[in-house]
Amino acid sequence: MPNSLYLVQFKQLTELLVEYQWLWRPMPMAHARLPWSSCPELCEWLSTLDISQAAQWKAAPNQVAEQLANWWPALAAIPRLTDVPEAKMAAVAMDERLGVGVPGRKWAQIRAYLSAVPTQPSTQRYLEWCAGKGYLGRAVAASTPARVDSLEWQQALCEQGQAYAEQHQLPMQFHHLDAFSDAALPVIHRCDHALALHACGDLHVHLLRQAVAADLNAISVSPCCYQLITGKTYQPLSDAGQQAGFVLSKTDLKIAVQEAATGGERVRRQRYQEVTYRLGFDEWQRDAFQSDQYLPLPAIQKSQLNDGFEAFCHWGAAQKGLPVSSDTDFTPYLARGEARFVILEQINVVKSAFRRALELWLALDRVLYLEQHNYHVDLVQFCAPSLTPRNLLIHATRR
Repeated sequence: MPNSLYLVQFKQLTELLVEYQWLWRPMPMAHARLPWSSCPELCEWLSTLDISQAAQWKAAPNQVAEQLANWWPALAAIPRLTDVPEAKMAAVAMDERLGVGVPGRKWAQIRAYLSAVPTQPSTQRYLEWCAGKGYLGRAVAASTPARVDSLEWQQALCEQGQAYAEQHQLPMQFHHLDAFSDAALPVIHRCDHALALHACGDLHVHLLRQAVAADLNAISVSPCCYQLITGKTYQPLSDAGQQAGFVLSKTDLKIAVQEAATGGERVRRQRYQEVTYRLGFDEWQRDAFQSDQYLPLPAIQKSQLNDGFEAFCHWGAAQKGLPVSSDTDFTPYLARGEARFVILEQINVVKSAFRRALELWLALDRVLYLEQHNYHVDLVQFCAPSLTPRNLLIHATRR
């Protein structure tokens, strides 16, 4: 049966998110003005925030919740409802040379993740889910006596990972398989403990379902990219989630992973340029075709932004099959896009207060699903958000 504390927390989050969905659901790109005209005090406060101030608020979502609680006192509960304990960390001894060549902060994330995953003395085979080159698996194989089965669908990565394992005499076996295929099932069934660090959307959901079906002794999953699902809306796993009647679109799911940009000044400048270009294009198409609806454009290669705003608009028009008059002056629309960027960031301030609540609702849905299937489950933070904002770890052991 589900742990009563997790179930109570889940129900409280459901109630809050449903009641205040009118605050967090608006899509920032779609609005040329603040969408809460019925709340003049909120709009007045937001209108005082410039881009820099909005960025500071977005980086402090609990403070945003406290500010919103001045008008809606129930929102003062958000910091409490989204509080997740830190994992009890255990030192993991391994050769640091195994981390050579691992990009960015990935090695530090792997170390933190493994330090938070309780060891199972009876484990003989680990399953490394969506292994890539096997960075996580090599750390496991080097620090435990167990074998590692690494499942990965890209053959080149399997070959590179297997070559590394053999060169360093690590007990790893790579399997070039589609994780969703029946061919992956025997690999899952022969393992004792499934590991998934930042497996995206449907991939980690599929792992949970298959690990439960295979009656694995332990499952340790750090979810990521909840929006990467094949369905149009999220399908809850747990009974409580299904009974909640809480429908989340892919756009809603993106909120859970939209932290303030942490990629440095270059990334922030690039985001500003792309978003203002998209908003400026939207201003043009609204004028040109008498529309009051936002027109989304597909993804673009970042290098194309170097061609300038007018080239971007011609590209966008071609993508949507829109005619462009030869005497069109796009210059004013860039300024209008820049003005809308400020409004977009003000809207994002409000949404930031609900970001962790949505993520935790999704994580708890997974926790309750595992509890329903006779697992003891712990939900913890395995590292600081500064190392990775996707720092939740769901660790389940068969009762």
